[in-house]
Amino acid sequence: MSSRERTERQILEALEAQIRDSGMNGVGINAVAKRAGVSKELIYRYFDGMPGLLLAWMREQDFWTSRGDLLGSDESSARTPAALILAMLRGQVEALSKSDTLREVRRWELVERNEVSAPLADRRERAARSFIDRMDGLTDEGDVPAMVGIMLAGVLYLMLRAKTESHFLGVPLRGEEGWARYDAALERLIAALPPPLLESSLRELETLRDGRGAGDRPA
Repeated sequence: MSSRERTERQILEALEAQIRDSGMNGVGINAVAKRAGVSKELIYRYFDGMPGLLLAWMREQDFWTSRGDLLGSDESSARTPAALILAMLRGQVEALSKSDTLREVRRWELVERNEVSAPLADRRERAARSFIDRMDGLTDEGDVPAMVGIMLAGVLYLMLRAKTESHFLGVPLRGEEGWARYDAALERLIAALPPPLLESSLRELETLRDGRGAGDRPA
């Protein structure tokens, strides 16, 4: 690891510690620089300011970075869309459950839209769209993006709500008991997706969709 890489790591760790200790309201270039023991000018030079610093940190933490290739392999294409959607939802729960700091940033994004939060939200939207666009149009039976959107929004809300509430509609938000129930509920909701998404592989359905599209084009 080079000297610059060590310093960048030091700054990223200082950012995470600052978020953990003060929440996003206490995060700024000056605070992070002081905690990291570097000048704020160095943070601007290495990360181009706070938006770039948070983006660099989020690339290491967010689900869409670690699992952005969920649909990219031949093995994934051999699975059903329903199985891939369930894996995505479970992966979101896993990523958020491991990091109080990540949950704090996601809560902040929900209530703030500024030059720092906007790039984070926009990057995640692009990644999520690249996932759901693979599923869209595979079947005419139901609005799949809307259905998945409701499930994903529910998962995120429950994960973030756990900071201030211990239960939601009587189901525990903290600990394995409640999340085992939520996981079982997700399985039931996934089972209600249109039958083609449960019965055929992503590759098969994409081939059919592409064939329909080719048939619509003039020779």
